[in-house]
Amino acid sequence: MNLKHKLTVILFVAILFSACSSRQYVIYSVNNIKLPPQTAKTIPINVNVKILTDNRSKDKENKVLFSSSHAEVSIKGKKMCINAEKYYKKEPVANLITQLWVKHFNKVKLFANASYNDEAGNDYYLSGTLNSFYGRQAVSYAAGDTKALIIAASLMFGAFGGAIARGIAGGITGAKYQSPGKIVIEISDLKLFKNNGTLIKDFGNFHREYEGNFPAGETCDCIYENINTKLKEFNTELIEKLRAELSDVNF
Repeated sequence: MNLKHKLTVILFVAILFSACSSRQYVIYSVNNIKLPPQTAKTIPINVNVKILTDNRSKDKENKVLFSSSHAEVSIKGKKMCINAEKYYKKEPVANLITQLWVKHFNKVKLFANASYNDEAGNDYYLSGTLNSFYGRQAVSYAAGDTKALIIAASLMFGAFGGAIARGIAGGITGAKYQSPGKIVIEISDLKLFKNNGTLIKDFGNFHREYEGNFPAGETCDCIYENINTKLKEFNTELIEKLRAELSDVNF
């Protein structure tokens, strides 16, 4: 393989690795969630958690998530990674968030039992609207350059060359990259009803914005991972809000 051919292959592979091509999920583990203290009150009802109504596409800021066919876009002249809807391929985002709610609710014993979109055996239901599940962060050129360096060294000098390049890159740049970003999550119209339609509690809106430097990687997979991390934090706060506001309700 001549040098020109090698450089063409290197460029192709580098571009390939810079794109976000993997299937993405709305997910986090509930196994390591800290359990509430024994004094925390479990709400003594069985609740059907209805799939959230998805209102995201009507929000101006969220529209880019639906219109873009790539996770890397230009926003105000800057290259950004976004959690583009295209790569959520398993189920709709609202369904996945609702499923996580049920797992998280049951893990921390918010209710006697919570079930996903299932009316059987439940005297109450929880409903709400998803207004925002939006993440963006600046593309990390340092992380991308490091990946390209390792790929180039591997292609030109084999596994040994790739290992050396990886070691040099790690020594120069440290263990992790970061880039500035913003994540917005909002739930509105969150309400608890009896099955006969009687309103028990209107929790209103729950909105959180997270801005700062987030972990970055060679591809835009990083923004999907970061928004999942913040969703876990968001849900933890939301659960404590629900527990506090329901603690004085006589069921």
